[in-house]
Amino acid sequence: MSEEPKPKRIRAVAEETDKDQADHIFYAMGKNVFVFTVGGVKVPMIIDSGADANIINRKVWDQMEEAGARVKDMSAASDRNLVAYATEQPMNITGTFVAEIEAGGNKDVAKFYIVENGQQCLLGDYTAKRLKVLKVGFDVGAVSDQKLKPFPKFRNVVVEIPINMEVQPVQQPYRRPPIALEHLIEEKLRRLLQQDIIERVNGPSPWVSPMVPITKDSGEIRLCIDMRQANRAVLRETHPLPLVDELLSSMNGAVRFSKIDIKDAYHQVEISQKSRPITTFITKHGLFR
Repeated sequence: MSEEPKPKRIRAVAEETDKDQADHIFYAMGKNVFVFTVGGVKVPMIIDSGADANIINRKVWDQMEEAGARVKDMSAASDRNLVAYATEQPMNITGTFVAEIEAGGNKDVAKFYIVENGQQCLLGDYTAKRLKVLKVGFDVGAVSDQKLKPFPKFRNVVVEIPINMEVQPVQQPYRRPPIALEHLIEEKLRRLLQQDIIERVNGPSPWVSPMVPITKDSGEIRLCIDMRQANRAVLRETHPLPLVDELLSSMNGAVRFSKIDIKDAYHQVEISQKSRPITTFITKHGLFR
């Protein structure tokens, strides 16, 4: 049985829009950006509940073709005219295609319009609802208000970072991430706050490090902190690292093995109040640590 190919990822950011047969497209201005798999290729798109057509801009379409996106029913003609909101000039639609789109385990087959000068790739109302990524109704607020539980910590364990007080603290400036990632960063910060992994800094901090967002193959985002300047003030304990041969010899005769996922292991270790200032990092939404 052949293994299903791993989806390739489009790095360029785009949005799409759709609108019922009213022909107008309402751009969502950079909100609600999510990564969808279109024809086996990962594409960042904006969910627009005011649109009824799925839009792919030409730049992203060229990248999809290069990545070998699986599409069908390609056509150089369009069956409708699309007009952006507050304009009268129709969009320059250079083609259409049909492809399978996937999000969160849900799949659908949808039609996409290729726009020559499109600003973003947009996912329209109808397709978003079929993929269950858009919900409209009076109970939406109740769903969005659900809070995450605090992340579990080791009991009675508080770590103190030894700091060399002779090293001058450094306050580094804010590094602006790509605009398309700002929504994902805001959502990640919100989740980390709810899980009590990070906390807000209300006031000045002697140490400030910049944040570096990294996108994963899954479409999620990882927030990394450039701690190179701060690390200069950290006093290190010297311990010899074991050699690979020593580790292998220690397993001689072992018959049972186990593995553990330590992806979030460091989040379980609480840092003392005294040591927290050196972990402060700057974002568009303020200081956190």
